[in-house]
Amino acid sequence: MIRSDQMDRRFIEEVMAEPGGEHLLTCWSCGTCAATCLVRRFNPAFNPRLILHKAGLGLREAVLSSAEIWACSACDTCYPRCPQGIHISQVMRAIRNVAIRAGYEAPGPTAQVDANRCSGCAVCTRICPYEAIERASQNIDGQERVIARVDRNLCQACGLCVAACPSGAMSLEALNDAELLTRMAAGGWLEHAGFLQGASTTPRLLAFVCQWSVRAEDEWQRIQALNDEHLRVVILPCSGRVEPAHILLALSKGVDGVLVMGCHEGACHYQRGTYLGRGKVALLNEMMAQMGIVRERVRFVESSALERRIFEERLALMREAILALRPALEIPAR
Repeated sequence: MIRSDQMDRRFIEEVMAEPGGEHLLTCWSCGTCAATCLVRRFNPAFNPRLILHKAGLGLREAVLSSAEIWACSACDTCYPRCPQGIHISQVMRAIRNVAIRAGYEAPGPTAQVDANRCSGCAVCTRICPYEAIERASQNIDGQERVIARVDRNLCQACGLCVAACPSGAMSLEALNDAELLTRMAAGGWLEHAGFLQGASTTPRLLAFVCQWSVRAEDEWQRIQALNDEHLRVVILPCSGRVEPAHILLALSKGVDGVLVMGCHEGACHYQRGTYLGRGKVALLNEMMAQMGIVRERVRFVESSALERRIFEERLALMREAILALRPALEIPAR
């Protein structure tokens, strides 16, 4: 039950005064946005329709104290389907602006900067889809330096800046490089020779999979259950988080092939993560060709959370490609 004294008209006016917030009361509360939302597929607690409905009723405290108002990543998958033509992400950002002024902060992990390593090159500021990173002057060991600074209220913890940083100054609270390497090598998985080395009859594959390209938690559990001595699945916040150095490390340790799976172009949860992930794999393929490594051993594939079982299909195709490589390399089986 909602009491009339909980409904604050001034809150509605405050949101509508923000850029993008003027469409708050245009919403029909039909739920089309919730039905198409990528975040909701992964986190059922996130419901943009409900957030806008509460905001339209003026429920200031219920809206501003909600963790869900920070979850929208502005992928705008819902926008083309909204019958009212509302940019839900812009309304959500207007609500967040009001929350920030009221002293609220985004919960959860963010990107972090190692001030001693940061060179202030601005690569991270240019690659961030959310303009969450800026360069700022800071006194470090008695010297005034310009380094990167992360606004936790704008950061979506996608990890694109971590993968792009040339000096290794960026890290992610949820998945830093040390944790990523631990997931890759857990149980000594990297310490075994593979099919192309003649040590196994089955290719050993490493898969980096974007968490948004798979439907929900039950699907993740099914995919992770596929892990065995021939397959290791590492979940990433975004395919753009993958680093060529990690792929080359896996290949040098006896892994036969590496599969990187991201969202479809245009449906990326982090706007341009798929573009960056696919581009890095393409550049790595060129490097591999120059290094004498067969480029077919590393592949980037796109997937949607609505395409069930596609992960197994992509794995099967890659296994077939790896199986076809050994005769060409003239490596005898044991």
